[in-house]
Amino acid sequence: MIAGFPKEGRLEQDGTGHYADVVHAVLAETDTEAKFVIMPVLRAVRTFADGGSICLLPAAFERWKHKFPYLTREDIIESEPIDYVTAHIVTRPGDPAIVKLDELEGKRISVWVGLTIDAFLSDIDVEIIRAESEESSIKLLMSGRVDAIWNWVPDAYILYERLGYGTPNLVESEPIFGAAAHFLCRRTPATEALMSDIDPAIRMMRKDGRLKDIMGQHTRVVGVDVPLNMAETNR
Repeated sequence: MIAGFPKEGRLEQDGTGHYADVVHAVLAETDTEAKFVIMPVLRAVRTFADGGSICLLPAAFERWKHKFPYLTREDIIESEPIDYVTAHIVTRPGDPAIVKLDELEGKRISVWVGLTIDAFLSDIDVEIIRAESEESSIKLLMSGRVDAIWNWVPDAYILYERLGYGTPNLVESEPIFGAAAHFLCRRTPATEALMSDIDPAIRMMRKDGRLKDIMGQHTRVVGVDVPLNMAETNR
């Protein structure tokens, strides 16, 4: 099973979006059968934790391992990197941009329910509002109900365009952190066989331009828009 979770602008509840197109394109190149399903992020995490031949997309072990503290690198397989994603604090147009987390002191921030950020904000007096979707977070911000939101590049650009809000107020050159998106799988004979097909497919799609065509203008494809060494690939 390849489990995707709704992430507006990138993977929709109905199974459309950039990441869905990547899955279908990659699976068309494989000889190993796999089922692609969409489920809520918290259920996807629980299903992955239960074990078996399951992969998550998009995911990065270094950013997700706190959800699975009992798993080591030997327990998982991570595919070739797909795209590079950076975390940012977004404020309303006209408000000062925030690039340091301590600038959130005394503020209200909206955060997608699927994101665990407590470790980042543990020493800061900030009120965290959990939102069911990142679109909901953006609407809370633009209506003045929160002072800032936690969002991503390219996601913020995609969603602001879709919602008609123009350009998000963030500093792209100063992210909180960055990580590459991968297929992240529990290590089993079935997922090892699948990965032996997935990795060559990703490399070929990167080389022939299909990966960039699928992911769109705002997405930074690893090995095309950013160097390969920005994303460590572990298997």
